[in-house]
Amino acid sequence: MKKDTNNTMISLETKSNLAKLIATENIVIQHNKVKTASFDVKNRILTLPIFKQQSGDVYDMLIAHECAHALYTPFKAWEEIASDKELRMYVNVLEDCRIDKLIQAKYPGVVKNYMNGFDILEQQDFFGLFGKNINNDLMLIDKINMRSKSLNRLTFAWTKEDMSWLIKVDAIETFEDVIEVAKELLNWQKQQIEEMKKLPDFDEHVIAKTYDLSEDYDDYDGDESDETPENNDEADEKNDFNNFGDQKADDEKTTDKSVIQPESGDKENDDGKEEATQYGSGAGGSDVGKKLLRAVTQESFDKKSEELLDEKVKGFIYGNLPSPNMKEGMTSYKQFLKDFQELKSKERQHSDIAAYDKWLSNAYKKFQNDNKKTVMYLVKEFEMKKAATAYKRASTDKTGVIDPLKLKDYKFSDDIFKRLTIVPDGKNHGMMLLLDWSGSMSDSLMNTVEQLINLVEFIRKVNIPFEVYFFTSERKWQREDSGYEKSFSYKTDKDWLMEDFHLVNCASHRMNKRELDQALMYMYHMAFYYNASYVYHKNWNDDLQMARYNSYGIPRQYNLGNTPLNEALVYCLDLIPQFKKKYGIEKMTFITLTDGGANSFRKKLKKDLHKDSYSDDYESTYDKTAVLNVGKKKIVLSGYSSGDSLTAALLRYIGKMYDTNVIGFYILKRVKAWDIEQYMKGKDYYERQKQTAAARKQMNKDKAIAVDKNGYKKYFLLDGKKMRVENFDLNDVSIKKGTPSEFKRAFGKSMANRLVSRVVLNKFIQEVA
Repeated sequence: MKKDTNNTMISLETKSNLAKLIATENIVIQHNKVKTASFDVKNRILTLPIFKQQSGDVYDMLIAHECAHALYTPFKAWEEIASDKELRMYVNVLEDCRIDKLIQAKYPGVVKNYMNGFDILEQQDFFGLFGKNINNDLMLIDKINMRSKSLNRLTFAWTKEDMSWLIKVDAIETFEDVIEVAKELLNWQKQQIEEMKKLPDFDEHVIAKTYDLSEDYDDYDGDESDETPENNDEADEKNDFNNFGDQKADDEKTTDKSVIQPESGDKENDDGKEEATQYGSGAGGSDVGKKLLRAVTQESFDKKSEELLDEKVKGFIYGNLPSPNMKEGMTSYKQFLKDFQELKSKERQHSDIAAYDKWLSNAYKKFQNDNKKTVMYLVKEFEMKKAATAYKRASTDKTGVIDPLKLKDYKFSDDIFKRLTIVPDGKNHGMMLLLDWSGSMSDSLMNTVEQLINLVEFIRKVNIPFEVYFFTSERKWQREDSGYEKSFSYKTDKDWLMEDFHLVNCASHRMNKRELDQALMYMYHMAFYYNASYVYHKNWNDDLQMARYNSYGIPRQYNLGNTPLNEALVYCLDLIPQFKKKYGIEKMTFITLTDGGANSFRKKLKKDLHKDSYSDDYESTYDKTAVLNVGKKKIVLSGYSSGDSLTAALLRYIGKMYDTNVIGFYILKRVKAWDIEQYMKGKDYYERQKQTAAARKQMNKDKAIAVDKNGYKKYFLLDGKKMRVENFDLNDVSIKKGTPSEFKRAFGKSMANRLVSRVVLNKFIQEVA
């Protein structure tokens, strides 16, 4: 049974790669809301339509055809004849014959696509052949068109004169040959029409009716007044088989601009060029008031092809991600430390800095001492898991040295040699952490920073290269102007605009011990500052009150603001590969600690920066899907929130392109049903409710749960109120009776707290070891 190729669904990204392979160059592939496929030879952009039901063979046929234009059709030579609509039609048909033959010879695999694609379209009457006698009702140009499109599978009754023309068509090798034969064929066809006009019943002749050549249409001006706009010359500007390279035609239609036609008194006639007959002017002549010879099979295809288009698709807007301007957009850890030193110097006249520094140092040291057991526990677990992973990859082989204990078996066994187990060296680990420094984090920042510090201490103990960044929008006040011109470099007008922000490198393995301790203490200080300002506290003691009122605050550029998470991820697209290359990282882990989604993506291109939405040349993106070019990949934004969609796409790109383990931690202010339910994937409401109940039960027990989230390998929801690290000390347990069961319960509680209270750290170790 023949395969139904018309229902074969395709991948647009796969077809983009196919087009690049066929064209043997790095052309740009764009899918958009257009009538038919087209190729912009000048800018090397292949635009493909979006069909309701995409047929693999039809798509492959169109791609091969347009790539053939990219390879073989000269752009300048095409422009020279594009203004003559009548000649252009004939050149199109003959050029299609030439380039299709070339591409089929170069890639024999597409021959089947051409055959199946034509069959699918012909069965749906795309060429208007139903009810027609292909031998009597068509002019020679349409017969040549159908002969080429069908791969010579239609039965034509060729005359001797027809055969002479077919020999000329088959002998075409260059585009110059195409133009020459097209002019000859066009003039010959006009002579044939002149002879037919002498017939008394010409108006009733099938050719006259098929091509609208009746004498009743003397006022014909070159446009089909009784046809739809897609069947007139404007459509000729945009069709696939009939045209290529006219990329501006789609824009002309949207702005309601028609192709400007030469006037009857144009300079061309004044220069003494051939006067047009009543059927057409020929090459370079005037078309006004004359009947143009056409290829009706192609016009039928233009009109019919619209039925395949998916009208629900609003179209796409293509643009490039801008390049990070690291000099303006990133703060080094040295500058981070310097900013605090300068702030403290300024605030000495207003606060008791010495008293506060003493309190801060003691509080930070106490925090470190309280968590030493936690950190060392993690170090031990990491080394054990790392060793176990290496042992899995161990191999055992013979050494070539005879084992004396096996000599007795030499008569019935060849295995008398000593064996050696080879354990390969562990992979080089590397980690990068990204902290959300937005206003919504204010009431959970203390717990989050405490977890971050524990992670850094653990990473430092196991001697893993690492970088810690936080992103902030509060940087514009220092600059002369604000907007989009600082954090990113825009190379073209087709670059997407990203919000101005700053990425702060607050901790790094490149720091010496004193610098790292100082940086982590400043992070602890900032967390305390916001915790004291935004979290209600009962029974503050004198030390805490003193610390609150003597705090030197925070440099203004590090205040909490909005959430430029996506802008930070764009920076990481450059930072992660540089980090991996510099330190030879084999197992890379990228971690985000946030409390929600990113800022909304504005979907605005650089060319529209200073335009309002009412400008004539403003390209509206309101109902269109944004496509971001990232290297050789495309990121398509989908879903209700373009900000979240971009976040997921960027994280997927990081994970796949840089072989990176992407982990996310989402700190919940209050654990509500919706916070968990939105991540459940049940098929119906009742199943999702069941999954939500089970997840909430686990959350109450473990203080954290793992859920599926687009872009992350692992995504953890954390109870923000219960994130503080607790170290259970068995010595503090009060034993009343001293029974074995009481000791068992106390020991069980000790182990449970050891695992449960260290929420982030335990989840973290499972993924990175």
